[in-house]
Amino acid sequence: MSLDRDKLGELYGKVGVGDQTSLGIMGNNRDISVGEIFMIYSHRDGHERVFFFRVLGLENYLRQVDDLSRVAGTLMVEGDAYLSGIERNMLLSVGGRMLGYAEEKDGKWVFHSPRRLPDHLASVYRPKPGTSDEFVRTVLESQTDGEVYVGDLQIGENTLDVPIKIPAEYLPMHVGIFGSTGAGKSNLMMVLIKSVIDNNLNAFRNPKQGLQRISAFCIDPHDEFANGVDKYGIRHVVEEMSPATRSEVIGDFYYLTTHKRATTREIRAYAREIRILWSEIQPRDLYSIRDFTPEMSSFIDAQYFSNKENWIETIINMEEDEAGVPAGTLRAVKRRLSFLDRSPIFVEKGTSILSDIFFAMETGRILVVNTSLMSDMEQFLLTTIVTRTLSDMRRALKSSGNLGDFENQGQMRLPNPFFENVRMKARSFYGLGGVKDDTPVQDPRKLPVIQVTVEEAPSILNPELMRGQSVFKDISRQGRKFNIGLLVVSQQVSVLDNVILSQMNTEINLRLGNEREIRSCIENASVNIFGFENEFRVMSRGEAIVTQSYRELPLPVRIPLFDDIFSRDRDRYKDKGSKKKEEHIL
Repeated sequence: MSLDRDKLGELYGKVGVGDQTSLGIMGNNRDISVGEIFMIYSHRDGHERVFFFRVLGLENYLRQVDDLSRVAGTLMVEGDAYLSGIERNMLLSVGGRMLGYAEEKDGKWVFHSPRRLPDHLASVYRPKPGTSDEFVRTVLESQTDGEVYVGDLQIGENTLDVPIKIPAEYLPMHVGIFGSTGAGKSNLMMVLIKSVIDNNLNAFRNPKQGLQRISAFCIDPHDEFANGVDKYGIRHVVEEMSPATRSEVIGDFYYLTTHKRATTREIRAYAREIRILWSEIQPRDLYSIRDFTPEMSSFIDAQYFSNKENWIETIINMEEDEAGVPAGTLRAVKRRLSFLDRSPIFVEKGTSILSDIFFAMETGRILVVNTSLMSDMEQFLLTTIVTRTLSDMRRALKSSGNLGDFENQGQMRLPNPFFENVRMKARSFYGLGGVKDDTPVQDPRKLPVIQVTVEEAPSILNPELMRGQSVFKDISRQGRKFNIGLLVVSQQVSVLDNVILSQMNTEINLRLGNEREIRSCIENASVNIFGFENEFRVMSRGEAIVTQSYRELPLPVRIPLFDDIFSRDRDRYKDKGSKKKEEHIL
């Protein structure tokens, strides 16, 4: 093999000193910025390799001059005529991190962690957009490919046409999005939702390829995703589809809200109101979002054991003299349950949305959940109930050999009114070729990947609540068994529980608020990014560093505006031939 070095970009400089972790490069006096990625061509012992280097520091250097201040003083006295004699000696000393190297084996590029060094005085190339894109895409395919698009590879202040994606198979290993206010989290969430829709559309249009669908329960705390932050939103993606395609990819609805009448006409047609019955709430749902004393927990558990699905109603209507427990405990529990009595979302009687959410998640749909009119407690409880319900359904499946076993497991784990409502539909989802009791069941890992968003994560993923019976602690440790992952969105890393952080295998790190959060982010990253502190300090809105435990390379990413990628891709959602038919009609 003889690599065409013109594909690497423009020749910039030479490798100076360093080791397999840090390098010093001496280059031309060019306009270089922190965060740029250089490629180093090396040919040692017959092995042709391309090393990737990330710029973390810059320093002006004047060849053959020890005292730059003296030169500056002379220039001030003698003027530009003196400068003309030394311009050719002006260089830029570049320091930074070795990211790793790629080499071709059996016709395929393989990427490795930085365990080797490039040649002495190896040539350093600066990638150029329009020149280096295809080569970098090919070389880094194992580090960038997947189903869920995040953004494009950033090289300093520019980007290459190298899409950065997360493989669907790793979503159940949990994803963290960390960034301060204004860092671009809402736009990133819209980009991710669009990418999930694109994946499901591709699976629908290519059934013979056996592509796996992805489901997403997306909390929208500011009601931005459907209508969009600026011009376009998720509703515009939905509206571009034909009715038949929309039915298969989106379903009958995609938008959940507390008050359907308050939504716009375009969204209302695909909206449902959020209503959860008291009978569908279990004590551990409340334990996941609030701190209860041992006395209160014991009382609640006893009432649940005695009254099953009617436990909330029983406690709320209970008189102090008939409780058989200290009056203070009863009053404290009633205070913690009082928000349920006032909530328009959690109701004693009526029609629940929980079974519809279950159906949507098991058929590869996205749900945008407007929580802007909810209290924090309502939002957290809704997320907890949905997560626990989906987890318990798949736990029942994982514990079963056939559908008869599944039904027995489901009746033990889930509230009876809910399970009876979904029982027959669940059989059609989970049975391998039938719905009879002796029908073998599917492996949960063959079902759609389910991603559940946890917004305002520090409020429910903190160490205090993680010590108790937290649904999220269980999912963080065992979610991959059931193909259920958490998408944790937070402005802070330092306050999250270590159990959650240690199980998180993909981090999308946007601009952070202060030095403590930067340090916590670096310490928590799945890939070593020590030395990247300066880059976090100069990040702009929409820029991120993606780290993944299953990949060796930390990836700098620029997340495009949702409006831009929707405008670019909007024809993708139309059925083939529909445009010609429209033109013919016109």
